[in-house]
Amino acid sequence: MLSFFESGTPVLLGWFRGFGVFGACHEKLFKVEKRVMTAMTMTATLSSGGEWHRRMGEAATWIARGMHSLPTLMVGASAEAAPPEEGLLAGRYLLRGMLGRGGMGTVYLASDQVTGQQVALKVLQTTGRRSKVALERFRREAKLAQRISHENVARVYELGSHQGRVFLTLEYVEGEDLNARLEREGPLAPAEAVRLALAVCEGLEAAHAAGVVHRDLKPANVLLGRGGRVVLSDFGIARAMEDAEEGEGGLTGSYGMVGTPQYMAPEQLTEDPVDARTDVYAVGLLLYEMLVGEPAFQRVTSLKAAYERLRKPPPDPRERRDVPELLAELVVRCLNRAPEQRPASARLVASALSEWRNC
Repeated sequence: MLSFFESGTPVLLGWFRGFGVFGACHEKLFKVEKRVMTAMTMTATLSSGGEWHRRMGEAATWIARGMHSLPTLMVGASAEAAPPEEGLLAGRYLLRGMLGRGGMGTVYLASDQVTGQQVALKVLQTTGRRSKVALERFRREAKLAQRISHENVARVYELGSHQGRVFLTLEYVEGEDLNARLEREGPLAPAEAVRLALAVCEGLEAAHAAGVVHRDLKPANVLLGRGGRVVLSDFGIARAMEDAEEGEGGLTGSYGMVGTPQYMAPEQLTEDPVDARTDVYAVGLLLYEMLVGEPAFQRVTSLKAAYERLRKPPPDPRERRDVPELLAELVVRCLNRAPEQRPASARLVASALSEWRNC
């Protein structure tokens, strides 16, 4: 299973999701999101508080009715014909079903008729004001991920286009992501948490050796194969290390606030340069969450809330759960606000993990 594209869904939509009225069908969820987002966009311009609550009540009613008879509403950007959900794409890929859908496109399971293997196929949404940025991310994901050849990094095969639709094919990992496992099982045994963290570090070490910083490492981007394999995915906002050396800015440069606020390193929040130590910070967050069963930082709905933690000391997992001392100390070091105070590389983190495992 692959992690979804970043959603772009308004914060208020999370309020509706909290009621648990959405089913597991991502296709229906996408349709509801479009209509609810539109209702919120419409009501945001209304000055009457009573009218706001009336509109919001209508949106909640649409969902509670089981997603039937939803009114047809337009959302922000211009409409695009839905990506094909069956048939042969580019004369090569037979689409088997949808794996996920988000604000930037759709992910399908597909059979490559040339190689005979199953692949994950991302179809980019190519309309709207963010389409140029999305296309650049697509191209960058293919370019940077193809630099990396390692069993703990998802392989990227092809960036292509078909009938005006841009797509990317990459390795399909059958299983689940780390986020799904943590939601189902809660905290993991220290030995299992260390096994997964070691595999993550090995994948990062390969990426860093290839000159790539992931910048968006989180449980949803760590895939767990059925055979125990651990795979890093979604290099959509990764950065080439040489960009910093060349002083390159913009989307592919070393500056700019990109990522998931809940899992951002301090230097990402302050828009300072990022390097391998930024990913080390993310490893600390992953290890914390695996050992404690909950994220080190709660999901934030604004960057202001994310900034609050810049004034606080690194979270210590021992304050919330009985955690082995060496592992807890490693987490705290990885989560140091100052990059120079963290382990300098994923390899050093892996060495500390191996030390605990072998003691």
